[in-house]
Amino acid sequence: MALRFVDLTQTKQWLTDQQRVEVRGVIASSFSNVLPADYMAKYFDHPQAFQRKLRLYYHGERLAGYCLLVFTDESGAVLIRASAGFIPEYRQGSNTFQFSLAEGIKCWLRRPWRKLYYADTMLSPAMYRAIAKNLAIIWPHPSHKTPNALFERFNPNGSVSQTMATRCLVSVGRVSNYTESDLAAFQASDKPEIRFYQNVNPDFTKGVALFVIAPVHLKQLILTGVKRFRRG
Repeated sequence: MALRFVDLTQTKQWLTDQQRVEVRGVIASSFSNVLPADYMAKYFDHPQAFQRKLRLYYHGERLAGYCLLVFTDESGAVLIRASAGFIPEYRQGSNTFQFSLAEGIKCWLRRPWRKLYYADTMLSPAMYRAIAKNLAIIWPHPSHKTPNALFERFNPNGSVSQTMATRCLVSVGRVSNYTESDLAAFQASDKPEIRFYQNVNPDFTKGVALFVIAPVHLKQLILTGVKRFRRG
């Protein structure tokens, strides 16, 4: 279904009180074991970020979901972390990918001399597939060699996956609100990204997320463009 969107930038125009109420409702609908006000204080308002970009998705006048990008300077690099939440009937991975990629490119173009990485925790196989099927370079990935040093650098307090010797797991204490039929569909899926995610992170239903890293540079942009062109 087609959704209209509204884009906000922290340093120019940020959330109104009414939008905050609506976003808290989406968070409550999207995740279990989380207090929406605390979640917003951590991801939407914490002063560590030098910039935030937010896209709000609407179906009519109803807020259907959001995608938040948080830009920080960490460990000698710029990291882009993302948070996305959608009311269940509006979940579509393609909604957030286009926005995330476009804003990542803009950030890289402003400071092409800096190392820039998309580094985020993926709470479900569907979230992982939405990114992994589109990006050319992403770690961990069943077809790519994993740079373990980056995971040690950006996820030092995480856990090592029993499937691969990489510190790519994070206990976040919240889970996506999936139904039993949703989880059964994941188990039965033959999609390589879905199967890989569950193999590397079998405890995603218990509040464990997969930490994912993707570089943002010229090679990534070219190869991702080629990949998407070939897929049509």
